[in-house]
Amino acid sequence: MRKPSRKFLVLLTLCMTAVCAAYVWHRAPEVKTPMVQQQAPPPAPTSQATLDKLKQLGARWKQNQHGQVYWLFLKRLPLADEDLTVLKELPEVQTLTLRGVHTIKGNHFTDDGLRHVGHLKKLRYLDLSVNYQLTDAGLRHLEPLKKLEHLDLSGNFKFTDACGESLAQLTSLQRLNLSQTSLTAALLPDLSRLSRLKSLSVERMVLDDNTIGDFEKLPLQELKGVQIDDADLRLLPRLKSLQKPPFPDYRWIEDRHLIYLTHFKKIREVDVTLTRGISDTSQLKHLQALPELEILAIGIGKNSEAPLDRSGLLALAKVPTLNELRVGLINAPALEAISHCAQVDQLYLSGDPSQLQPADLACLKNMSSLKKITVQVDLVSDDLWAALGNVTSLEEISFNRGWPPQTEKPQFSMTSLKLLQNLPHLKGLDLNGFPVTDEGLGYLGQCRTLERLELNNAPITNAGLLQLRHLEHLKRLNFYRSKIDMDTAEELHRFIPQCRIEDNWCCGCMTIYADRSVTQK
Repeated sequence: MRKPSRKFLVLLTLCMTAVCAAYVWHRAPEVKTPMVQQQAPPPAPTSQATLDKLKQLGARWKQNQHGQVYWLFLKRLPLADEDLTVLKELPEVQTLTLRGVHTIKGNHFTDDGLRHVGHLKKLRYLDLSVNYQLTDAGLRHLEPLKKLEHLDLSGNFKFTDACGESLAQLTSLQRLNLSQTSLTAALLPDLSRLSRLKSLSVERMVLDDNTIGDFEKLPLQELKGVQIDDADLRLLPRLKSLQKPPFPDYRWIEDRHLIYLTHFKKIREVDVTLTRGISDTSQLKHLQALPELEILAIGIGKNSEAPLDRSGLLALAKVPTLNELRVGLINAPALEAISHCAQVDQLYLSGDPSQLQPADLACLKNMSSLKKITVQVDLVSDDLWAALGNVTSLEEISFNRGWPPQTEKPQFSMTSLKLLQNLPHLKGLDLNGFPVTDEGLGYLGQCRTLERLELNNAPITNAGLLQLRHLEHLKRLNFYRSKIDMDTAEELHRFIPQCRIEDNWCCGCMTIYADRSVTQK
């Protein structure tokens, strides 16, 4: 048998080596080669030449971490259209204020100037208010601003309802201010295409059966400037996204309409009239549905012959956020119902002396959070000071003197002021026009927590004034139209240098100012 040739053995060895290598390569885990990513070069900052142009215009600006201008303030500058060509060099601008350019003499800002604004593709906030020569043509230049979220056009009277087509192109718009314009409800169908609009301010647009359909298509959380009659308040529940009523806080609402406000979750203040007086307060129960109600004013209408109904007043104790309560002419049983509002810290009372006696205020001691009270000056008496002296949480006491202000001085004994010493937190006391004498000053001088004391027109003397020298926390003392000499006031000031003392010495208002070295400690 012939032996294999040397060439054959070499070839066989190479083949076996190749097979083994292939097998090992196939069985070995795959090793991924790391990819080296090239970092993008840092954004170029706004050039110094561009910043110099802005400086020449009188602009203010802010720059981001890359040195690029992103906030530009051109309010009330005498700009011309060609000045705005600099905006082409500022592609990162997100906030632009051009308010009131037309109020400055020498400006040449027209609709054509807005053509340059339209190049700011990243713009989110634009203020064009009080530029009363701008027209619909200028707004057409803004249509490319697809990221714009806030637009202020207030104070511009030449826009017509036809501009709604341009506004509808701003599909990211969330806040739109059209107050002090001549735009009408005919604009609403175009605005209803803005699916992200949360806040809209208009100029006396009527909200009624004819317009509610367009308003309710908008996802509005805030609506300002509409006109709505009491008869149309029933339409408000259809504006499901609104957080507050579309009228000012100070508008008085009849109690029978409170039910139309219950879906508003951001109401902080309500002024309500009890149309049947305290004979029917039941409608106040609807206020329990308002989770952020803080301030409530209650006007009392004419009482009917029906028996007293306190149910609504008692329900106010279940409004936990209520901290300020203003009440019109009420009687003692109604006040007792209000006294259950232990959460209220400010109370304004206009009691009818024929129905409410000073001693009736004794129930206020139940209001454990009450810090500030304002009372009708007609109620001032010894019994009033006795009642207030038991409300130990009180920090401020003042009086409503009506209009025109009552000139007759309230009558009480000076010894009743001693009861104020029972108030460990008393800081402010308004006794303007009260016949406080030196005897009264002696009792007030023991109210060591006082920070503010008003004694205008008080028949006090120089000797009596120095009884206040121990009020180390007193910051303000007034005694206009008194007979106190300035020398005596300065002597008192040496004892309480932190206090500002005011009178009308030398036939004119003069002040001894607080010592700053004391007040700044």
